[in-house]
This record gives sequence, structure tokens and C-alpha cells, in this order.
Amino acid sequence: MSLILPVLLLGLMASLSPATIVVFVLVLGTARARVNAAAFLTGWVLSLTVVFTASYAVAASGTTERGDGRTSVAVLETLLGAGLLWFGARRWSRRATDPPGSPDPAGSSRGTQRLVSRMANLTPLGAATVGVLKQPWALTSAAALVVVRDQVSLVVVAVAFAVFTVASTATVAGMFGYYARRPGDAQVRLAMLRDRVVRAGPAVWAAVAVLVGTVLLVDGLLALT
Repeated sequence: MSLILPVLLLGLMASLSPATIVVFVLVLGTARARVNAAAFLTGWVLSLTVVFTASYAVAASGTTERGDGRTSVAVLETLLGAGLLWFGARRWSRRATDPPGSPDPAGSSRGTQRLVSRMANLTPLGAATVGVLKQPWALTSAAALVVVRDQVSLVVVAVAFAVFTVASTATVAGMFGYYARRPGDAQVRLAMLRDRVVRAGPAVWAAVAVLVGTVLLVDGLLALT
């Protein structure tokens, strides 16, 4: 299976994180929306770069020192895929047992209101910090592991990193671009998007987790054969 496909899917999974979407919409609702959103994206990309580079360096050094390093990385990828399948199935099961229309506990209306109040006076430094913390480190590390396992050239590593960066940043970057062009209309529509994500987030996250988990599981098993 192509190296780029699992990296792309991991990036899309990071991009579709309901928590990240909700938080970024709230950032766009602050008094200094443009500056804070730019700071959030700066923190996000910086965190992504550091985590990906560090994970790649550690995993690559391990494969160099141990002859079975490639197999170990493939095993980790397989376990990660199985874990995502379990997580997705569990999340879907929990979603199915909730009463119709009930909000996601992690993004409930009450929780959203608390976030709104906390972020009312958000500064650029605070927004950058939120971007660092909201960047999904586990998925970024997983993407680096997939690249290490294939033992590709540095050029291919750079391409894979670029693909993951673009895919994982696409949603927040798209919202920022929309807000920059049409701030008035964007405020209303993004608020509606936030409410929809709060309601549908568990189901979307479960579906994406199952999809990505399946790809990683199959890719890891193929690497072990």
C-alpha cells in the first residue's frame, strides 16, 4: 500500500477532530480574531513540526540500531490501527446509546459556554499555546512512524510531511480563509457549524477512526507479511 495514503488519512483524521474545530471557531469569535487565529495556526504548525521531526528521528535511530526495526514499526502501526478500530467502535456504541439529540459530553453546550467565557480575553500568545496543545500529537507521531517503516529517502520524507501538514491543517486553515474573506457571514455560519459538530462529533469521529484504523491495520499487516 502506498506510503502517502495512510499519512493522508492520518492527516484528515487530525483535521476532522471535533474538539479542534469547536475550539478554532471560538478563537474566531474572540475580539482579536484574525491575530489570534494566525497565532493558533502558528502554534499548531510549530507543534506539528517538532513532534513529527522528533518522532521520526527517534524511530529512525531505532531502526538503524536494530535489524528488526522495520518490523517493530510495522507492529506498532498494526497495533495503532487495531486501537483506532476499537476506539471507533466504542465511540459509535456510546453514541448509539445516547438519547436522540443529546450533545457530546466532551463538547456539550454547557462545556462550550465555559470555553466561550474562558476565551473571551484570549491573547495571541494564549492562542498560540492553544494551537500547540490542540495539535494531535499521537496522530502526528503515528504519521512519522509510517514514514520510518518504509525507509524512504529524505525527499519522500519531506513530501510525506508536507502531505500530512496540509491535510491536518486543511479544516482550520479553510475556516480562517473563509473568515478573512467574509467575517460577518462567517461568524454566523461557523457558529452553526460549531453547534452541528457538537451534536454530530461523536459519530463523525467514530467513522473516521474506523476508516483510518482499517487502513493502518491492513497496511501494517501487509508490511509484516
